Amino acid sequence: MLSLIAHTIRNRLSLFIIVALSLLFTGCDSGSEQAGTTRVVAIATLVSHPALDDLIKNLRNELDRQGFGEGNGVQYELRNANNQIQLLPIIANELAAISPDVTVAITTPVAQAVVNAVKGPIVFSAVSDPVGAGIVKSLDATSERLTGATDAWPYNDQLKLILEITPDVKRLGVIHNPAEAASRYGMQLIRKFAPQHGLELVEGAVSNTSEVYPVADNMAGRVDALFLSSDSTAIGGIVGAVRVATRHQLPLYVGDSGTVAKGGLAAVSIGYGRLGALTGSLVARVLRGERDIPIVNPESSGIYVNRRAAELMGVTVPETVLARATIIETISE
Repeated sequence: MLSLIAHTIRNRLSLFIIVALSLLFTGCDSGSEQAGTTRVVAIATLVSHPALDDLIKNLRNELDRQGFGEGNGVQYELRNANNQIQLLPIIANELAAISPDVTVAITTPVAQAVVNAVKGPIVFSAVSDPVGAGIVKSLDATSERLTGATDAWPYNDQLKLILEITPDVKRLGVIHNPAEAASRYGMQLIRKFAPQHGLELVEGAVSNTSEVYPVADNMAGRVDALFLSSDSTAIGGIVGAVRVATRHQLPLYVGDSGTVAKGGLAAVSIGYGRLGALTGSLVARVLRGERDIPIVNPESSGIYVNRRAAELMGVTVPETVLARATIIETISE
């Protein structure tokens, strides 16, 4: 009888241990799955300026809208090189070590550095010429780990707008950083289209944003208008360029809506808020497991005019332009 009782106790104890271990391992598995739902999205940019800040804000808003916000299992790793290109290999290697679920590379120099270091999925954005920069072989080809959105400016339309607003412009001063691929691509097109509109180019090269002011100031007496090229260095120096333009009553043209809000007179812009939303959509698709996603090449653009900047620069914008433009009334800090 005692033997039977002991046998029963042993069986029940064994069953209890099995159930307890089963619950323990089930709990561990559940915790692992829950931890696995946290996605790491790395966002790396070259510099902060209005267009890129607008892009990043709308990228994150779109991810929130699609259920991939910080409150829904997404962790952001943000990196900004503060326009120090020499830091990009370090940032790229750091991101490679983190191994994010998706790495978003904003601007051409960042994308070039990230593609060479990070092995996981990459979404580039604000890259004017990804083929010429060696980031992709073709805009039409797809890649298992790489997609993105370009931001090539409509340069010919921009030159047309300059002459529509200020028809007396003959000599156009273009400030650019020849070390940036986006600038080299842009300058090729500007040099191509300018003679077609009777414009003579006066080029001012800069290597950092602090040089924009003195270069613009030096050009002021020799040109009829200024234009900031598509590279981040030139755009980042908008404050200095506005100072020169307002002091010398010189029209200052830019190429994106955010920089118009910072004091540029006018631009034909693809809209970096929209570009950010498109980039966010690409990131969301990657997070859902999609691959071989085609590169997005936004073609629509709009005219942006800053009436306060026009007043300070002594320019009267024709009603024909204002009628089809997005109007900005102030200059943001």
